[in-house]
Amino acid sequence: MLPWREEIMNITGVPLGDFCAITDDVSCRRYGGNVVVASDAHSGYGNTITARLRVMDSRGAGARTAATGRHGPYACWHAYRDVLWSMFEVYPNARARTALETYRGISGFERDYPATADHNAGSAMHPACIADLCVMDGCGDAEPLFTPTVGDLAAVEEAVPVTDDDSILARIERELRRADRYAPEPLVFEGPESLAGVPDLAYSGR
Repeated sequence: MLPWREEIMNITGVPLGDFCAITDDVSCRRYGGNVVVASDAHSGYGNTITARLRVMDSRGAGARTAATGRHGPYACWHAYRDVLWSMFEVYPNARARTALETYRGISGFERDYPATADHNAGSAMHPACIADLCVMDGCGDAEPLFTPTVGDLAAVEEAVPVTDDDSILARIERELRRADRYAPEPLVFEGPESLAGVPDLAYSGR
């Protein structure tokens, strides 16, 4: 099987534009902007999309080699993990099908994705676990972008289902849940001392 065939994702319940935006966000925050959505990504019938991840620099963050050691535009196991995790945070009832597994909602992803790290991307004679092919050392050492709590998982069960005519209020609700995962940036005083302590003046986030 060619390496890229293992990376194709058929996703239901997520608009292509939103998936690209989520990928860009994860890529900038964790992989220096190196991970991108491949140019052949496209929308299908209903609310389905077909997409795969690529890297711009085959020796940069988020890249992996083929099992033979050959470099190419392959996104690593951890990059897929972080993008899919973020996608399910925004669309907890989405579904993603790959050659390795089908993930039904965020709970299915959390349950089934870790086991794919042991997938043999090589051969019987020369096995190679896909999660061990990262180009950069320590690629998977960082904590996942999100660490759901029991309360988070309970909220997922109550989440508004994704539909073709997803309402604006449902989208706002998902974005608010996602925003709760981030600590606000601290305000930094950048004005003259005479304005120190004055509300709403001379403060900005860095």
